[in-house]
Amino acid sequence: MFNKLSFGMRGHDTKATDIESLAEILEGVGAEHVQLALKKSFKDVKWRNSVLTPELGRYIKKTLDEHGIRVSVLGCYINPVNPDESKRREEIEWFKAHLKFAKYLGCDMVGTETGFYNTKEETHTEENYQRFLRSMREIVDCAEKLGSIVGVETVTKHSMFNPKMTKRFLDEINSPNVTIIYDPVNISDINDKEEQHKIVDEVYSLYGDRIGILHFKDYEVIDGVKEGRLAGDGVFDFAYLFKYAKKYSPVINCILETNSEENFGATKSKIKAIWDNTVVD
Repeated sequence: MFNKLSFGMRGHDTKATDIESLAEILEGVGAEHVQLALKKSFKDVKWRNSVLTPELGRYIKKTLDEHGIRVSVLGCYINPVNPDESKRREEIEWFKAHLKFAKYLGCDMVGTETGFYNTKEETHTEENYQRFLRSMREIVDCAEKLGSIVGVETVTKHSMFNPKMTKRFLDEINSPNVTIIYDPVNISDINDKEEQHKIVDEVYSLYGDRIGILHFKDYEVIDGVKEGRLAGDGVFDFAYLFKYAKKYSPVINCILETNSEENFGATKSKIKAIWDNTVVD
């Protein structure tokens, strides 16, 4: 009975420079929701915590509502392990301000990646994981008090870099106010579909019930180099992913990443066809 993949795009992938033009573009291309990163979408604004007023939130929501668009993710992509302690503190406070702002937008979650500490090797240490966890405990404590949701995205080169680490984080943070932003291409670096399938299997076996939104793009590995593609134009096996997604989340949002207003519709049609033709065992 329930079977819907709802398509959205990132605001900063459009040519919009203000909320009015963004709402018009999103409606025009057939998007239903947006991942809105304020600093990336509206670069002329001098963004700081005091700018995130209830009235601004209500104005953005009203403008989007008039075009049938909602905010699925309020993007606040901080570095919770910033080596500069003063900057780390600023970023945490910026994220907490977004958690408060989110309720005026009526958005589903405030999203971030998990940060990078100097080098990949240092980022993947236990010491850095504990640094990341300390930052996230403060952020999640704030989210729980406000009734907001924190969306966290796993990326191979960041602090939370594979499915097992993601599961560990979910267990240790131990909060219903945390959900996972799942971008399968961020943790797949190979062309081999059997290996892709193993990673998807692992993700859903460990925390399939904690995935709050899907991010879609694609890739190919050419001469050992991972090259980006639009969703459906590369080697990632979306049909295999959708067998799980339909079972765990038969109604779910997805964001088509790196798509412009010119090619959003074609990518949406391609991915929707795969979704519609996927049969759950």
